[in-house]
Amino acid sequence: MERPVGIFLDRFVLPSGPDAPGRARQRLTADLTGRGVPAEVTETVLLLASELVTNAVLHGHGEPVLEIRTTDDLVWVGVRDPDRRRPQVRHVDADSLGGRGMHLVDALAEDWGAAGVPGDGKTVWFLLRR
Repeated sequence: MERPVGIFLDRFVLPSGPDAPGRARQRLTADLTGRGVPAEVTETVLLLASELVTNAVLHGHGEPVLEIRTTDDLVWVGVRDPDRRRPQVRHVDADSLGGRGMHLVDALAEDWGAAGVPGDGKTVWFLLRR
């Protein structure tokens, strides 16, 4: 895994349920606004973080932990969950109701990846330019 990039900004545990992505968006909005991150970058961070949190809730079987770091040029977001399986960008049919989250991450992020956390699942992360 690429090590977390930037200065630590926030880390928080989310509930393992349907309101987790919304809570993540609220907290991230406050964090990013406070750091002067442009609105268009913030919107992309919120979208991609929502996708990772949703995946963690659906597949991780535990409470996701979200961490955010920033530099003058970058925003790094990681979502940890207790499932060791790493996400993959999958081909989905046009009429499929799900399965597009990692396509969005792959298409919009500067970089992304996943790494095992010793004894505790994995962290899926993405990096965006500010």
